[in-house]
Amino acid sequence: MAKTTGNQKRKPWFSYILIIIALGSVITLFNSGALNAGRGSFGLFVTDMFDTLISGRADAEPDQPTAVTLADIGESDGLFIAGYPSYATINLPTVRDTPVSQVRLVLQGTQDLSDSAIAAMRVVVNGERVLERVLVPGTREFRWVVALPESALHGQELNVGIQLHGDLPDALCHNDRSIGAVVTLDARSGIEMDLRSAVSSLRDAVSLLPSEVTIAVPATGNADFVPLAMRLGARMTQRGYQVKFMDLEELGRYRLATRGLILLGSEAQLTAGGFERFGDDQHGGAATLWRQGDFVHLGLTEADRMDVADFITSDMLPLARTAFVSPSQFVESHDDALMTRFGDIGVDTSIQRIAEARSWDIGYGLAGLPGGRVPDRLRLAIRLPEGPGDFTNLVHTELNGVLIDSRHMETGRLNMFTLNLPHEVQNLRNDLRVSVQRHREAGGCTITARRYPVQLLPESGFLYDEVSEPLAGLAGLPHLFRDRVALRFPSGLEGRERLAALELGSEVVASFVPLTAVIDFDYVDTAAGRANDAIEPFIAINHAPSNVILPIGIEGNRLAMRDTRRVNSADIRSVSNVGILQAVTATLARPGPGQPDRMVDIPGLVAHALGTPPSLMTSPIGQEQVSVVHDEGAVLTLD
Repeated sequence: MAKTTGNQKRKPWFSYILIIIALGSVITLFNSGALNAGRGSFGLFVTDMFDTLISGRADAEPDQPTAVTLADIGESDGLFIAGYPSYATINLPTVRDTPVSQVRLVLQGTQDLSDSAIAAMRVVVNGERVLERVLVPGTREFRWVVALPESALHGQELNVGIQLHGDLPDALCHNDRSIGAVVTLDARSGIEMDLRSAVSSLRDAVSLLPSEVTIAVPATGNADFVPLAMRLGARMTQRGYQVKFMDLEELGRYRLATRGLILLGSEAQLTAGGFERFGDDQHGGAATLWRQGDFVHLGLTEADRMDVADFITSDMLPLARTAFVSPSQFVESHDDALMTRFGDIGVDTSIQRIAEARSWDIGYGLAGLPGGRVPDRLRLAIRLPEGPGDFTNLVHTELNGVLIDSRHMETGRLNMFTLNLPHEVQNLRNDLRVSVQRHREAGGCTITARRYPVQLLPESGFLYDEVSEPLAGLAGLPHLFRDRVALRFPSGLEGRERLAALELGSEVVASFVPLTAVIDFDYVDTAAGRANDAIEPFIAINHAPSNVILPIGIEGNRLAMRDTRRVNSADIRSVSNVGILQAVTATLARPGPGQPDRMVDIPGLVAHALGTPPSLMTSPIGQEQVSVVHDEGAVLTLD
């Protein structure tokens, strides 16, 4: 047998090194987006594997990063950006008292870019550029993870600006620049935070609440937490949360594990439910933090502390930097002036850079305005830049889908004007759109689209007359409830019926009762006869006072109607999963000197929940007397 006695065969180390370098380059290119933009199926796989190896993400582990997504802030459909130049901004809440080792911005979704177009996406966080990517033509998915620098992490929120810019080829001429590129961010986009410890302050716990929250209310015990639950639910609904209720005793059964859980109950009840008081301090507090598993929850443990519910839903919450708070007194002050400025109600009054048009969508509910009044006029203050002499500047104003004003504006100056807001167009909740349009006479493919600064100034806003009359029907009730209202809740409700009445009651209070009004909560025995008379402006849940005649009779799940606008007579049975709102008057005998038979009318609202009704908050409730909410955003008018 022959043997090799010479030098042993050398191993190809140089080839191995080249292979490793090549693999590293491919991974780097996929992760950076330069190769296939990291958006094909293989690109996504490589990108996710690379992120996992580098950042150590483990979505199923207890120590996974704390995430705030578009879905958490109410953008469940994601974010859509089309054409260029186009711009979108979102505000994502962060923690301020809990130590964080790293914050990452996660952008994922789909892009659709014309083969002949050039486009790039720029991302700015709190004014600092953190990402800029040239998009690859075609339709692809993408997922980008960017570690944010500490210089961009300031303030209570992260303002994330996303700009899509680019151009079409000279050979393609089209007025609509959105033909070039469309980018969709799905609802999982947001931020990830690597917390070094559990959330340790009330303001951090509230800041991380998602848009959908559940309030757990005890069904048993000596203290009655139903009034506090309804107050808290109404206040959070006014702040834009979607609020559901649940029995505290049922949490273990349903194993509800979520950041959006708020606990109501005594300390003994919360401890019995498997929650542990967070923190080593021995201070008492009406609002405290409670921990179970990997989640820290806000807990309210004193049933009569309405001021605590007001505090944690107010602009004073940033003061709550510890794990407990117990204000000895908290009464908010509300301006009753004859103007509501846009800068005071959260309208974006910062400088906007536009090419051709910009719209401001301003939603307002009458219960959120001073005294529940209806605005009589609108003052607009818009500053325009200097520009080419062939620019025509227009401003259009729409109210609830009706064009109420359109006019020219002058370039290079402050344009201020006042226009009437017709009462007959306004509803309980209203959508106002102010659109600025800049049209240039010189056009065509040889004219490059430039962006110019435009600003809707904070002194714009709603104006009120000295004497304000309420609107008709349901939309007029906020003004009639401006001082005091009795909230009548039927006694003896249990289980799902009690929770449905709580959800309906909190949304009714949020929709119809101004923040300045005093609410008198009272249980009512619906079988009490004449003792059940209403004697002051009222809201009655699931019953009608004895001195009220309902336009639509309700008995169990049966509706009885007669001489309404839609039907002469009807008797409908087995009605379920609807909410019925009726603006009514209660007749009360109030004899006076020389007027022994004097009768007065007291305004009120009767609200029924048949089954589990849909939310009222997106329903177009107007100046009708009776509304039946039968689906999300759908109302049937019966009067």
